[in-house]
Amino acid sequence: MATNVINPQVTPIATPPSGPAETPAVSFLSSSSTTASVNLEAKAPFPAIQALFDHLHTHPEDVAKLNATYPHRGVIKTAALHKTESDQKFTIDLSPMRNSRITESLRESLDPHGLGEILNFFNSISAQYVPTILTSLSILAGTDLSVAHTSYNMNYRLCDYNPNTAAPESLNGCGAHTDYGTFSIIFQDGTPGLELEETPGMWVPVPGDATVVLTGWCAVILSGGRVSAARHRVRRAPGVRRLSAVLFVAPDLDVKLKPLGDSQPIRSFSDTIMRGHMDVETFKQVMGKRWRYREGNEEMNSADSLSQDNEIDNMVWG
Repeated sequence: MATNVINPQVTPIATPPSGPAETPAVSFLSSSSTTASVNLEAKAPFPAIQALFDHLHTHPEDVAKLNATYPHRGVIKTAALHKTESDQKFTIDLSPMRNSRITESLRESLDPHGLGEILNFFNSISAQYVPTILTSLSILAGTDLSVAHTSYNMNYRLCDYNPNTAAPESLNGCGAHTDYGTFSIIFQDGTPGLELEETPGMWVPVPGDATVVLTGWCAVILSGGRVSAARHRVRRAPGVRRLSAVLFVAPDLDVKLKPLGDSQPIRSFSDTIMRGHMDVETFKQVMGKRWRYREGNEEMNSADSLSQDNEIDNMVWG
């Protein structure tokens, strides 16, 4: 059993002075305390998520309409239909900005297939839990992270690890990586597949019914290295469908990426980081090229020169 391998220890996190929701109970799933299982009252609406994917899989005209609202990158990613080497999953990427571009007529046509319920869920999670988790993470970081999160830079992602892809027998659902932002909340439908890298090369399964908070690279930098980034992946079981919903939280795009506060970093960063020469938006663009290549949505000339994590390691640590 996964819980026997992980053997999580329940660790209470201090309750913030004020917040829109009570601080949820936390169980760390990693010895480095970069990944935690959280007990949230809110549950992802997986019937609605499945209904939306099922509708879009069979209605390409609605896929085209939805992607037309954000032509730069698209909303629905289906590279797994024709690329065997990419992550074998389908995704729907949403955000407050992208949602505002969905026309009223398109919303009305997709709401019966789950879109409205899904957006209400993400809006509720954003309001009720993001400030509380950010405050709790500030305690671990030893600095007030909220000063870098004034605009609530968030993105929403729905994932369908569907057997009907270009490589139905592939175990690769989502390649190993660390997220770029401050933290991500992952809701799972009960199907296992998410794994954490406990030590280099040692992958530990996460229970399929756990709601998980993962820390990312921005948390590493802003905390002066006191918080680590959680490297993770998703393994598929051939013939098994798995759904997940993810809320990504990052600093404001114009924030200069360097350690916050007056305390000294516990590990040396590169000059680029220490001098604040890179903002969050630029950092996201650099990482974005790598994750879009892994997901099959962008080509790269030097794709095999460095892994995403090695490239970012060099950029952050020098």
